[in-house]
Amino acid sequence: MLYVGMAVLVALLGYALWEPYRLEAVEHTIRVRNLPPAFENVCILHLSDIHGRVGVFSWPPFLRWLADADLVAVTGDLYSPTRAREPLARALNKIQAPLGVYYVSGNHDYRHGVLAVEPWQPGDRLLDNRVVTIEKDGQQMLLAGLPDLVKGEPRWDEVKAELQRRGLPAILLAHRPDAGLLPDLDGVAVILAGHTHGGQVVIPGYGAVFRHNHLPGRYVAGLWQKPGGPVLITSRGIGTSELPVRFWARPQVIRIRLVRES
Repeated sequence: MLYVGMAVLVALLGYALWEPYRLEAVEHTIRVRNLPPAFENVCILHLSDIHGRVGVFSWPPFLRWLADADLVAVTGDLYSPTRAREPLARALNKIQAPLGVYYVSGNHDYRHGVLAVEPWQPGDRLLDNRVVTIEKDGQQMLLAGLPDLVKGEPRWDEVKAELQRRGLPAILLAHRPDAGLLPDLDGVAVILAGHTHGGQVVIPGYGAVFRHNHLPGRYVAGLWQKPGGPVLITSRGIGTSELPVRFWARPQVIRIRLVRES
């Protein structure tokens, strides 16, 4: 029995070391109230928690989705201390989309309280505490972003006031899914987040060992919606943090398709 137990442990460890390379492509169709007709079937490519894994940028499903994407959203945690930064910076600079490429900071993007994502220079792609207008065929939506809710300096009151002033349907980017618990999310249709890695290690029948969020239940990834609130979509992310393992929490790239609520 001892040998059987050891064999099982070795097999589980082997799988946990292999799973970080088992990328999956996940698609969600989200119905949006008052979606401008021009934005019907707009596709958003959502990347999160890359942690230096540049292999995704040559993955065929990613390349197909990128070719069709109207907008690319990157929700934080770009690098890993064990991987060179330059390859990811070059890969990020090559990404383009008709409605833009936007990034909000994650907790791992800070050093001593300062955003430090060099050698990449996000420029206008940095959406922290900003609201921008995205336009298609003369019609408009809003895209807003918040920096990491703990390591950054989020100014939700200012962002919220600007969203309310403009009064258009909005998409909010935030690293942590706790953005779904912010007050006064009226007008926000969709929130895109990451941070949790889907728990990174999930025990079947129990859930994630570490949830890294304060939402109800055992939530760590996927769709969540408070009654009357926006749809929150949390990605399991692409990379891993300190431990290079995943278990029952495959890395993923997400495509969100917007359709009008009938």
